[in-house]
Amino acid sequence: MKGVILAGGSGTRLRPFTNATQKQLLPVVNKPVLEYVVEDLKRAGIDDIGVVVGGDYPEKVRERMGDGSAYGVELTYIHQGDPRGLADAVHCAKEFVGDSPFVVYFGDTIAGGDITAELVRGFDPDEHDVGIVLKAVEDPTRFGTAELDGEGGIRRVLEKPDNPPTNLAYVGVQAYTPAVFDVIEDLEPSARGELELTHAVDALASGADTYWTETSDVWMDVGTVEDLLEANRHFAEAAAPGMTGDVSEGAEVTGRVSLGHRSTVEAGAEIRGPVHIGERTVIGGDAVLGPYVCVGDGCEIRRASVRSSVIMDDVEADCDFTLEGSVVGSQSRLSGDSDPTLRVTLTVGPDSEVTLQDWGV
Repeated sequence: MKGVILAGGSGTRLRPFTNATQKQLLPVVNKPVLEYVVEDLKRAGIDDIGVVVGGDYPEKVRERMGDGSAYGVELTYIHQGDPRGLADAVHCAKEFVGDSPFVVYFGDTIAGGDITAELVRGFDPDEHDVGIVLKAVEDPTRFGTAELDGEGGIRRVLEKPDNPPTNLAYVGVQAYTPAVFDVIEDLEPSARGELELTHAVDALASGADTYWTETSDVWMDVGTVEDLLEANRHFAEAAAPGMTGDVSEGAEVTGRVSLGHRSTVEAGAEIRGPVHIGERTVIGGDAVLGPYVCVGDGCEIRRASVRSSVIMDDVEADCDFTLEGSVVGSQSRLSGDSDPTLRVTLTVGPDSEVTLQDWGV
């Protein structure tokens, strides 16, 4: 079985961060979402993977992921051209797939547990045309949603319905045979002018040759800034602690904390896990981090108190306030003198500079 990762799209809901990179490369606990996807496919026994790229920065995907050898897989890059929807992106992989059954994985999602492995085990290409995994979600209007027929089958699958028949979304990992390509070729563009993969899934899943299962495992669609914060929060809590950096005497470190190579926590600093700190980062003696904080490589954090936030690579923060529920893009700088009790929530794009000043008003 082969794998096909959809790694295009413009990522408009993740701006300003996608003004500089593909959304699939944004970090969850200092690792691009796309790495989680490749590693998950590898665990499921799939090591021949096509990556459909498009959007504004397809070259960054190739630069970051390489030929796949670092992950024990072989990556083949497939260029979509003008984006015409997810079904069109899947169809671009027709030549790569050939006669093989394959798994399609949305490159901006993370499937936890054994979702992908169980899908691969349960899908029989001699019996099934499509395999999907359903999961109950809080807001099914954001996803392709399944309606069951009451007899153990699927009646239909709807694309982001205004009035969902259920709260069961199909997750961003599906299995297909090459029969899906004929279905896609017969699709008409939707009202938004795209070839919807949900329509292909509906055409296949409403038949008898369908494998489906429901999961309670973690599945996260990292499609918004709020999603990015939630994914980092979840995986920071789940990540194994490890201290390869240097913690000075007089620093206070408690809970699940990971400190990367050549990073330093200076005397007086307070780290309250879950916290994940990358490599070559300095946490000053007057800084307080945690809980639920992820700090990238090459950062320097001083004076600030940081909670429930994501700080990307090469960020300098020397600011006397509390940062909470924030995402700060790479190579940005935060500064300012303020009331230390002041709490701010920031969404700061890459290569930006923000100064906060308390004017006592």
